[in-house]
Formats: sequence, C-alpha cells, structure tokens
Amino acid sequence: MNQATFRRWKTHLLNWLLPRRAFKFFLRDWEPLGDLDRVADAVGSLRQSGRLRPLIMPMPRGRRIAVIAPHPDDESIGAGGTLLAARSAGATIAALFLTDEPDPGVASVRRGEAVAACETLGATSHFLGLPECAIPVDVGTLTAFGTALDSLSGGAGPDTLFVPFLADDHDDHRRANELLLRAVDGGRLRARPEIWAYQVYTSLPCNVFVDIGAHVSGKSAAIRHHRSQLAKRDWVSTALGLNAYNARFASSGPAGGPYEGFFVLPFDAYLDLCRRYFREPVTACYRAPAYRAGGM
Repeated sequence: MNQATFRRWKTHLLNWLLPRRAFKFFLRDWEPLGDLDRVADAVGSLRQSGRLRPLIMPMPRGRRIAVIAPHPDDESIGAGGTLLAARSAGATIAALFLTDEPDPGVASVRRGEAVAACETLGATSHFLGLPECAIPVDVGTLTAFGTALDSLSGGAGPDTLFVPFLADDHDDHRRANELLLRAVDGGRLRARPEIWAYQVYTSLPCNVFVDIGAHVSGKSAAIRHHRSQLAKRDWVSTALGLNAYNARFASSGPAGGPYEGFFVLPFDAYLDLCRRYFREPVTACYRAPAYRAGGM
C-alpha cells in the first residue's frame, strides 16, 4: 500500500471512529500535553472573561515602537490596526523580521511583501535573515538580535516592543520570546521597553484592547501586501475574525469592536513570565524538530 492510499484510509477510519467517541479530538502522539502546565504556571488563568477586565486604550503611550515579527505578515495580522493608530499620533515604528524561508526566491518575495506592508503601516523594515523553524539561540544570533533592537529609533532603542505572545501557537513565535529573554540575561540588550504581546494564532488572556474600527481598511491593505500568504489562507478574514471575537471580552467601548488584543506588562514583569515558561527542559515548549533536538 503506497503512502497516499494509507493516508486516505487513515482519514476515512478517523472520520468513522471520532464521531463515536465521547471526546472529539485525536492526539498525534502519546506525548503528554505538558505545555498546558507551563502556560498555566506563567499566566495563572485563562478565564479572562471572569478574572480580567481588559483596559480599552487608543494606542500605546510610547512613541518609539518596535515590532518583532518572526515572519513577514505577523506584524500586520497581529498589530496592524494599533500600529496605524500609533503612527497617526506621531509615533515612529520599526518592524524587525526574524526569519527567511529556505528558498532564496521565496525569501526575496516575502521580503518585498514585508517592505510594502510596512510602507502602508508607516514603519521601517529590518531583516535578520534567520532560518525559519530553526532559529538558533547562540552568541551570534543573540548579539545580532540585541544590536538590531537597540539600534532602532535612531539608536535610542524602542520604548514599546510588540512581540507575539509567549505561548502563541507557532514555534518561531515562542522562539522570539526566548531570544528576548536570553538576550537580556546575556547582557546583549540595552533597551527595556514596555511589552505589548500580540495575537496571531491564539486567543490570549488580554489585559488591553485597542479599538481598530477606524483602521480596518488600512490593516486589511497591509495584510493584502503579503500576497504569497493569502494564497494559503484568507488572512484578512482570519485576523479581523479574531479581532471581532475579542469584543466578547470588552466591558466598555463599542460592542462590536473590532479589537486587537494584547497582554501588556512592564519589561521586567514580562521577562519573569518568560523565565517561568522557558524553564528546563526548554525543548518541551516546541514541536519543530530543530527545537526539540535541544541543540539550537
């Protein structure tokens, strides 16, 4: 039996079995879901509707904003509306893109898309060129990462830093937070900005919402510049759908949103959460083979 036939029969079997089970999910392997313990330990509670009342803010207070985007499009999907609001109020914005795809031609296309999206957002674009799904945590990478962040905003460094939430459902998004933690602990980052952890794939326990109703068209335009990714999924609808979902947890402000949601903390407080999350064994936080191997 060839591989394609095996996969087809496996799908048929699962579709027949799962409706007959009490619990309608299927584990890919027998590994325990230990990451749930890390999230709970770091954040304390995911019952945001009962325990947290998000603050409605028009934009960050800082005026030197940097966005860590593990991939081109994260900046627009996660925080595009808020960045547009901040730019309209006079903030300077810089996006630091961490990774490139392995194919040089695809990487070049995605960089061009990122530059175009940043122009729509009023941001400058900067690229580290790290390997996708295999970002190393070594001296060279941490030095380049810290130097790049500190050099933004005319060398003054950011006073506000957007980064994907530490438990967002992509290994590179989590790795961005680990880079931040290791760069600080290794003395390779001078800046101590306020952290705005943003959503891309995952609903998170937001403590700040930004009403982006006035910037929906601009956010949509920024996302659409990432044409190569729109061929895989309608990221405009996905992002705005998550923003609309956030309205369920807004106790004030427009009832329908849409809201971009953030987990905002002072720099040192956010790093404390990262230390709890990225405790040993760090490999338990990841699924990608390069990260699970523990040698990165």
